[in-house]
Amino acid sequence: YIEDEESKETFHTDFCRVQTKAKDLALQFNEAVRKAPLLKPSIDEVSSPPPIDFLKCSVYEYRNQHGVRCGLLVEKYLSGKFTKYNGNNGYVNDGHDGTTINLAIGEVKLTEFVHAFSHWVYEISGHKLLVCDLQGILDLEGRRPIFRLTDPAICSKATRDSSGSSRKNNRYGKTDLGMGGIRNFCRRHNCNGVCKALSLPLMRNGGK
Repeated sequence: YIEDEESKETFHTDFCRVQTKAKDLALQFNEAVRKAPLLKPSIDEVSSPPPIDFLKCSVYEYRNQHGVRCGLLVEKYLSGKFTKYNGNNGYVNDGHDGTTINLAIGEVKLTEFVHAFSHWVYEISGHKLLVCDLQGILDLEGRRPIFRLTDPAICSKATRDSSGSSRKNNRYGKTDLGMGGIRNFCRRHNCNGVCKALSLPLMRNGGK
C-alpha cells in the first residue's frame, strides 16, 4: 500500500511500463514458439503450446474529497490458482504441476514455457534484459491452455555514460535489480526441452 500520491504515480508508471514491455516480448516469444519445428503438436495431441500473455493495465484518475488528484491501478481479475513461477532474486519454482503436452520434441511440462520465456528474453536482448518474477495463472478454460501473468520484473544491464562509466539507473523501476537480478536467475535456471527446441544456448551460471 502506497499512501503518498506522488510515490503512487511513480509506481503506477513503472508498473504499466514494465508490464507493457513484457507483453510485447511475450508476443514475440509466442511467435518464436509457433515457428519452432520441435514445438509442433505431435500427431495425437489436440492442444498447441500455451501462449504467454500479460494482463493489460490501466490507471484511472480521480480527485478525492480534498480535491487531490489520485490514481487507481486496474487490471482484469485472475480467477484460478495463482502461482509464482520465478523471482527477481533467483527464486525458481520447479513446481509439482505435472500438466504436460506432447510435442515433436516429446512430452513437455507446460510450465517449461514460462521458464524458457525468461531465458529467451535474455538471449534475444543480447544479455541486456531479463523478464522474471513471473506470476499468474494457467488458464485451462478455453480451447487451449494459456498463461495469464501479471506484475513481472525486468532486470536490465546498466547503461554507460559518455565517459564509458557504467551507470546503475534501474530503468525498469525498483524491481529492476540489474545484473545482480540477471545473475541470480542464471545461477538457478535449468534449461528444459523448450529452451532446447528454441535453440537457446545452455545458460552459464551467473550469466555474462
